[in-house]
Amino acid sequence: MIVQQINFYQDRFREKRLWISSAQVAAGLLVVIAAAAIWSFLLKSELSQLEQRNREVKADRDRVSAELIVVNANLAGLLEDNQLDRRIEGIVRQISARKKVLNFVEANRFGSGQGFSGYLVALSNLQVDDIWLNQIRLADNFVQIKGSALDAAEVPGYFDRFSDEQIFHGNRFDLFQLSRARDSDWKVDFEIATSGGLDE
Repeated sequence: MIVQQINFYQDRFREKRLWISSAQVAAGLLVVIAAAAIWSFLLKSELSQLEQRNREVKADRDRVSAELIVVNANLAGLLEDNQLDRRIEGIVRQISARKKVLNFVEANRFGSGQGFSGYLVALSNLQVDDIWLNQIRLADNFVQIKGSALDAAEVPGYFDRFSDEQIFHGNRFDLFQLSRARDSDWKVDFEIATSGGLDE
């Protein structure tokens, strides 16, 4: 019979204690997974907010850019619009022409030397509402008057009053013309003139 002695006090036969059990490992993994999931959710939420903010900033930028384009276009239009400059130039030319006429009158260089202020005074005495003169041409033996009226029926009465002014006595008006332009049918244009002509 064989007898063998076994020493149960050897290290290999002693109970070994584990510092971490499998349950603890599993719980730890669950905690890590849960923390990672929460962190991922927070990051995704923050990313979504940042993307929304980015879209709002882009929309604001596009709106400001569109407004800036409109403002630049309006500014360019104002800079190119020289209508006011043209009106000023027209008024300057009118003033210059009137100064020349006044200088001409003061110098008494018209026709026979008698001047034409008497004609102008007579025409101002004949002023009638809704009738205005556009052009007056005078020479030694020539008178031409062009004007407009709101009502054609008032024109003959206006010229009948010429006989009330002494300076028109002896003048024979051979031309009497009424016309109405299509683009200004709200008024009638008239012209009267004595015989003879005015040298251009």
